Amino acid sequence: MTIREQPPFTVALKAKTRPGIFWRCVVTGLAGWVALYLNPWISAILVIAACAAFFRHSTAIIATLGMAALLPQASLNLFGNHVDQPYVETALVLSALVHALVLFTRKHWTAGRHLRLLFLCGAVGGILTLSTTQDTATTLRALLQFLVPIFILLAWLDNLLRRATHAHEAPYALAGILAAVLLATIVTLMTGRAYTYTYADLNGVVWQPQILGLCLAPLIVLLVRLRRLPVWLRVLGIGSATWLVWLAWSRTGLAALTVIALLEGVRLVRERVSGPAAKQSLSKERSSKKSDQYGLGIVYVAALFGSLWFAISAPPSTTPPGATKQIFSVEGYASSRSFPLERSFSNIEDHLGTGLGFGIPSDPRLIDPVIAHENLRVLKTESRFVILIDKGNSFVAIVEETGILGAPIWLFLFFVILASVASTGPVGLSMALLFILCAIGEATVFTLSGIGLLQWTALIAAAGFARQPRRRLSRTTQRHDSHEHNGLNRRIDDAK
Repeated sequence: MTIREQPPFTVALKAKTRPGIFWRCVVTGLAGWVALYLNPWISAILVIAACAAFFRHSTAIIATLGMAALLPQASLNLFGNHVDQPYVETALVLSALVHALVLFTRKHWTAGRHLRLLFLCGAVGGILTLSTTQDTATTLRALLQFLVPIFILLAWLDNLLRRATHAHEAPYALAGILAAVLLATIVTLMTGRAYTYTYADLNGVVWQPQILGLCLAPLIVLLVRLRRLPVWLRVLGIGSATWLVWLAWSRTGLAALTVIALLEGVRLVRERVSGPAAKQSLSKERSSKKSDQYGLGIVYVAALFGSLWFAISAPPSTTPPGATKQIFSVEGYASSRSFPLERSFSNIEDHLGTGLGFGIPSDPRLIDPVIAHENLRVLKTESRFVILIDKGNSFVAIVEETGILGAPIWLFLFFVILASVASTGPVGLSMALLFILCAIGEATVFTLSGIGLLQWTALIAAAGFARQPRRRLSRTTQRHDSHEHNGLNRRIDDAK
């Protein structure tokens, strides 16, 4: 038998095409949601096994982390209280860590500048917060919960251009996982079980309407550029996701998508004037990337200081008439964010230098895990809270937990990651902006669990567009996916 021949019973388990990866992730995601009706551990084991069997290690990381973020957000009213199992997310994250360690062990991956920066910031910031925290056990647990997933994601980002990463698969994998949420939510809508939380706004398979918006917003950004999927599928997906975000009335998701759509329009106009990025000279291309990074930096700094300013001067947390149906409105934002911001800023004033400690809740009663778990169960099932857990804004939460001594360390790390993703192309820039805009409305940046983990995974997966082949070349150029100096590069990257 020659090398090219294969026995007739051979089955290729690993998906090797981008549409194949997308659809397998859709099936994996739907199977995970269905299995939740039986038991959360069955769901987790099914997802872990499917990712190991059907995807390459690097792609399995993105798919597994996406499911790790989504499964704990399941509606308890829909799936039952038994799905409220905190260790399922940990098991899925550890599964992703195993995939990453396999790639390091086989020397397909190496540590790069992002991991070195993480080790430096984690060591300095970790020692500082552990020496000043109000509760060492809570902070240590929160640090591990944060550092392990971000280690995996930054290792993926560091090895973006390596052959073993197959970075072009990541956006399709995450889009498939999020498309499963979209389809599952449509099913709940058709069966009349999509409004189980407030009975006013759509929550679908997740427990809260705002969370649904934060799940579907990255899907919309990704679908705009997933060219290997049929146009009809992308248009239908974008339209359906936008409609569901509107039904959920996720103000954070709606506002972020609106701003990104406007900025994308400006970028397209700029391309009309100066020509496509692919036809620009190298100096103009670099200048364009620099201007994008400077613009991102301005947005980042404005979000930071604007959030702190709003926390200082937040209006009373009373709901004005019509505020619940306002998106671009200070009153609408204040109606749901004033109280947590007031509480957070009070903690900042009391612990200005060192902060409360990494992962310490604004209300000290929530340090008790029994109280925290019961409070969250009541919140998820009865749409009310005994103790408000929401911090309301990521930038205020960072300063609250680490103080003016520790916050610059973490804020610098986060911006470096955002700038790196934004430099990979327009999708990376859009996802970085989405990340910042969502951070203004939700405390998703500093805790890599739940919806925060999804935001981080979507951000890193968007960098995979830097490796999207678009058209074939007939000339010999330097290969960008290997360390060889010469070779026939039959594809051009779609990062432009």
